[in-house]
Amino acid sequence: MPRHAATSTHFLAHVREWFGLDQAALALYLGVSQPLVHGIETRRRGLTPAVSVALLPLLLQLPSPEVVAAAVAAALAEDASPAPASSLPPVLPPGTPPPAPADLDFRRRVCQQQAGRAVAQAAALARQARVAARWAAVLPALLPADPDDPAAAPLDPGASPAARALAAALALAADPDAPARAPDHAHWLRGWLARRAQPLPPAAVTRYHLLRARAAGLLAEAAALGMGEHE
Repeated sequence: MPRHAATSTHFLAHVREWFGLDQAALALYLGVSQPLVHGIETRRRGLTPAVSVALLPLLLQLPSPEVVAAAVAAALAEDASPAPASSLPPVLPPGTPPPAPADLDFRRRVCQQQAGRAVAQAAALARQARVAARWAAVLPALLPADPDDPAAAPLDPGASPAARALAAALALAADPDAPARAPDHAHWLRGWLARRAQPLPPAAVTRYHLLRARAAGLLAEAAALGMGEHE
């Protein structure tokens, strides 16, 4: 994610954070250039009418601050990886020479580093799954009518604020010299939104659980090496 986004308080940054979009992806959704999104987010440019219209459906799907805070707390709890309890083998008899402290400390630090990488990779998958779930939850409010479905009613401008914004966005996308532009835009938008809402594939879910198990084991080993029982 662009570096400035971490400190930006512009509402575009909040939209991008919630829906897991970088500036380039948001620009693609809005149908504008990435420099324009950057300029708006850094307050060097103002919102254009076209951007305001295209952005409204996403803004309407943002939850309340209380919901966002609860989601953050749940994410932190989900990302936690408690080490499983296990029984230790019998202690060595008296008079056994002590281990090499440097070797044990080196292994402890290796375990911590490897566990940190596993936790970071699992957290990335968890965030991907949470963002996809957010898109899936708001998908019905964002999808335009399917131009290929003759039974589908055209987008009703009076259905909801989001529907009115989508209708206006498609109207702005229409080119009087190219009547097919609006249906083409609707095709693209339906596919783009559906891809955002796809859940993690089974292989990625399996990898997530393996990473959590690996991190838990490594953290338990690091904790045992730092207990001082070997001294």
